[in-house]
Amino acid sequence: MIEFKKLSLRLGAFHLQDLSIRIDRGDYYFIIGPSGAGKTVILEAIAGLHLPDSGEVTIDGRHSTAIPPEKRGIALVYQDYSLFPHMSVEKNIGFGLRMQKCSKEEIQSRVSGLLEQFDIVHLQNRYPGTLSGGEQQRVAIARALASDPDILLLDEPFAALDPITREQIILDLLRIHRERKLTIVQVTHSREEIMRMATRCAVIINGECVQEGPVRSVFENPESTVIARFIGMENIIPGVVGGRISGLASVDVRGESVIAISGVSPGKKVEILFRAADVMVQLVDGQKSSVQNRFSATITAVVPLGGSLTQVHLDAGFPIIALVTTLSVEDLKLVPGMEVVASIKASAIKVLETNE
Repeated sequence: MIEFKKLSLRLGAFHLQDLSIRIDRGDYYFIIGPSGAGKTVILEAIAGLHLPDSGEVTIDGRHSTAIPPEKRGIALVYQDYSLFPHMSVEKNIGFGLRMQKCSKEEIQSRVSGLLEQFDIVHLQNRYPGTLSGGEQQRVAIARALASDPDILLLDEPFAALDPITREQIILDLLRIHRERKLTIVQVTHSREEIMRMATRCAVIINGECVQEGPVRSVFENPESTVIARFIGMENIIPGVVGGRISGLASVDVRGESVIAISGVSPGKKVEILFRAADVMVQLVDGQKSSVQNRFSATITAVVPLGGSLTQVHLDAGFPIIALVTTLSVEDLKLVPGMEVVASIKASAIKVLETNE
């Protein structure tokens, strides 16, 4: 439905470089990456606010330069909502319909339906300056949907919201996506939002798409350590590939042998990657396990994350970060200086060759 074909676009010192991504009809597609990577510029290029220096953007197979922004069937909601401060909520939602010269009856019908859908009927005569952030976001999304767009573009829609309001609007958007089969493209920094909401995603770093695909594929198989760090692989540790043990790769890490499912040629410098959630922490005299990777370790720090999870930092001759439940920390009486056993399944460890 939307395709970037080797698109390059320079805006001052910033440069999108040979960007190629495809967003299919009905996708809930996330554009992710660090600040300044070019995520918002991609949304604006889809909306027609920027024209490429080279390459192209096609929408439903048509070259986008032939389609003016107002004819693209696209609605863009910015992080700051961009509501008209001098208009009531009702007038804000109906603004686009008035510009399209819809009849008063049609405007009233659509606006009333959206007020009810977003549970903001009681706000219809209020002005944006009197609304909370969550209320403004609901109004902004309702205004975007009033013209019945084919594509909804969202620029970090939850950035300024409290957790309860954020959860409510996440559920609203998931419902809208499901019921309307709407194509949604969303920019975010949040890994949690991506895992909960996205069908596919693109990782953008320094104006380049460094990986694209189904969310699970990107998050389980990052193609570089840069991507791995961004998507939250807490453990990235250098090593050298040794031989193979029982058909599995053996990686030498500071004198320890770490077993992984996949690897590269012996002698190659690599980095092993695994998530903190894939590390099991046990007492030294605890139950034995068949897991190939078992390391004696000393707890160096216990870091509560709030809620039910805690990070446990370990020294096993190399650093390991484990993610365990706060209840387990209390039950096992885990404290800094304590000797424990860290276990990691070979299937949880990824091996990436370095460029050194």
